[in-house]
Amino acid sequence: MIEFQSVIVAVAAALLYSLLWFSRQVVDPTKETPKFDPWKMGATLVIGACIGLVSVISGIEISQAGIEAQLTSYGFLVAVVEQVGRAIYRNLTQVE
Repeated sequence: MIEFQSVIVAVAAALLYSLLWFSRQVVDPTKETPKFDPWKMGATLVIGACIGLVSVISGIEISQAGIEAQLTSYGFLVAVVEQVGRAIYRNLTQVE
């Protein structure tokens, strides 16, 4: 049976990443406040769920002592996967 604790932690990390990114855009007075896009947040949550599933399949367990470290590492992984995915998408869809 699959334990979904890693998936939940990874999705929570993705949610925190999304909210931090959005709040950073809203707080910056030099930039126009972006319109909230639930599709972007949903895509980030899906990335978090996938990272959690991969960690479950690979056998990584979450301990109470290491939950903060795993939340941080999942958040980092979400950011990296999302930024690399965006760069690849932009490169593939670039009109020459």
